[in-house]
Amino acid sequence: MMAQEPLHIVPDNILLHLYTRFLLNIPDELKEDCAKNFVRIFFEVERAHWFYVDYCIEDPSVGGVDMFGLTQQLFEKFPSIVPRGINWQEKFVEWKKYRGSTATGSMIIIDEHYKMILLVQGFYGNRWSLPGGKINQDESLVDCASREVMEETGLDLANRILPSLYIDRYIGGTLRRAFIVEGLPRTSRLKPGTKNEIEAITWFGIADLPAHIQDITTMEKLNSRPNNFYLVIPFIRQLKLYVEQRLSGKPPGLALSESERLCGNSMNYSVYLQHNAINSLSNMKVNATSTPSKKQKKNKKSNTSKSPNQSLSEDGKTGEKSR
Repeated sequence: MMAQEPLHIVPDNILLHLYTRFLLNIPDELKEDCAKNFVRIFFEVERAHWFYVDYCIEDPSVGGVDMFGLTQQLFEKFPSIVPRGINWQEKFVEWKKYRGSTATGSMIIIDEHYKMILLVQGFYGNRWSLPGGKINQDESLVDCASREVMEETGLDLANRILPSLYIDRYIGGTLRRAFIVEGLPRTSRLKPGTKNEIEAITWFGIADLPAHIQDITTMEKLNSRPNNFYLVIPFIRQLKLYVEQRLSGKPPGLALSESERLCGNSMNYSVYLQHNAINSLSNMKVNATSTPSKKQKKNKKSNTSKSPNQSLSEDGKTGEKSR
């Protein structure tokens, strides 16, 4: 991999702060782990990047550097981080492959009428997904889902999770577990706990969401392309069956098992499409590109925010804009 000049330069004082806080002063046992396996250091750089995105980008309209760009600038500023003889760019690619296979925990948050679910949209894209994210080291999937939902929506649902009530999907070889949480009022206050990560939090009608990537009804009902929901699609068919079972009076556990039985192998086509879509993304080359700015993101054509299925949040706004 050839080194590229970052499009954004992180100020020296910020680089020094990130280096001191996340790399220099880590516990001795962690330093030993990183010395034995240099790939481990990128988990600490990732934490530094999260901090950088949340607290060091004063004007989101101008964007910032991505994970690779920050890594490059940190390692150039503080070359002692990289042991002699180590090609950090090769190790970075190795880490990216490992990180891409890390399991994720999320939640399918259903409203009190069993008609809508809560989805989030990233700050730098048009894709919608279930609130959730990658599991941390030594973290359970339940704790992961609770933490990620709190960070992305401001909702503390840790006490409402049933550890056995979930839908699993393997997408691109990665486990994606979505815990089902029912009965959340649509008037609940929604506000992300992190900066520059979530652009919108919105309720979508379950009946309107696409069950496969070629579902043209999404274009008609949501005025949006089905591929904007490609991380949600694998869950939709079973979710619709689950809701039908719940509305018929079945308890959650029985409704889940019945939805699995009814779903059978009919979900394979959508999972296959999702597998190909995500594999094509994961095979993209890692470049030292900049993190897109808010202005660049808004210049993309996307009418999703005008969806008629978006409900009003507590303060009367459509959805909940965070960035």
